[in-house]
Amino acid sequence: MFSKLMSNLGLQGVEVNTCIYTSTPQAGQIVNGEIIFKGAASNKNINGIYLKLMTSAEVESSDHEFNQDLTIQQWHVSGAFELKANQSHSFPFSIQLPFETPITEIQCRHNKTRVWLHTHLDIDWAVDATDKDNLNIAPTPAMQAFLQAMQQCGFFLATADVEKGQLRGGHYFSTIGCYQELEFLPTQHFSGINEVEVSFVAQEHQTHVMLEVDRKFRGDQLRSITIPHHQISTPHLVQQIRQLLNI
Repeated sequence: MFSKLMSNLGLQGVEVNTCIYTSTPQAGQIVNGEIIFKGAASNKNINGIYLKLMTSAEVESSDHEFNQDLTIQQWHVSGAFELKANQSHSFPFSIQLPFETPITEIQCRHNKTRVWLHTHLDIDWAVDATDKDNLNIAPTPAMQAFLQAMQQCGFFLATADVEKGQLRGGHYFSTIGCYQELEFLPTQHFSGINEVEVSFVAQEHQTHVMLEVDRKFRGDQLRSITIPHHQISTPHLVQQIRQLLNI
């Protein structure tokens, strides 16, 4: 009787575990996996199964900063069904990551970027079942070429984080409600450059790179580079960066 009462209260609920079979995807690629779950001590009505791609973003208010978990994209994996008591079941899934998904697999002194999949089973009249699985997001070839070019130009990546908001360039803008910011510091003196903050706005066929250059006594300057995915060249990017930064 006590076990039945606990089950009805949702305290002996559905167990869920999400298995991800794509180890280190790039932004824009397909992630394959499987949601495995087991029923509670009594039958449960499942209203739906959802996957959320999430990140932690820094939010700036008028007087302080704080971190907030943000949903980048959500997928509806399954509709309503009845899960029998103690029954094991699974749903395979294939989802495409947004092109603007923040990257986590970078060499950086302080990497604050976190990306994960949140699994949510919406259970009728019970505590919902959830699972959280971190994702390791690798740079795309265009991003990797730019990171290498910055290093060859004499900069190192100091910090990486995600900020809430939207980026707007001359003919492009970000679309996921947040953006990643990569802070590069010079390894030598470059015309008074304090730092260069870089953000990628990736699309299917090209990647836009926004650079905010902080110079001593001259304030911030915004610059932009567009990398066509069919013409990725690290030496060419080195030349472009040197021209933009006047180094």
